[in-house]
Amino acid sequence: MKRIILTIVMALIVFGGAGYGVGYSMGYTAGNSEGWEKGTIHGNAQGYEKGYTAGFDNGKEYVVTHLDQYVTIPKAVAYEEVLGFLKEDKTDEQEFIDQYFDCISFANDLKERATTHGIKCAVVSMDLTGTKRIGHAINAFETTDRGIVYFDPQTDGQRYGIEVGGYYTLSERYKITKVDIIW
Repeated sequence: MKRIILTIVMALIVFGGAGYGVGYSMGYTAGNSEGWEKGTIHGNAQGYEKGYTAGFDNGKEYVVTHLDQYVTIPKAVAYEEVLGFLKEDKTDEQEFIDQYFDCISFANDLKERATTHGIKCAVVSMDLTGTKRIGHAINAFETTDRGIVYFDPQTDGQRYGIEVGGYYTLSERYKITKVDIIW
């Protein structure tokens, strides 16, 4: 009888200990997995929100140009700053080459250069009708003190009355029939 009791006690110790170990291991694994999953979901949500906010706040100041340069997002500036930029910029010194480097090339280059200086600039595409029908491109700048102002990138000359029905003078006077502003 003692032997049976001793066998039962030994079995309880051995299997009970194993049961405890198995139970502990299963409980630990399940608890750890559940805690990790909940913590990860909560942590990721918090981290995403904080990272998104920080990235947005920091990133909203910059834009990537087609040259893969990070530059300050262009903003409206004072009229005098536009004039200063145009005085320093060399776009107007480029050579006009028909069907290779024409008015749209000048306008795109000036916009790119203004953007890299943080100045808000648009390309303005116009359809003109005179003795013949032509297209032309200039630039618009948004200023803080004079609103939108227009300049011809080939001459840096300011242009006025840029609106459908207005007139634009190149080698002759043309009526403006269409205006597209591309910021």
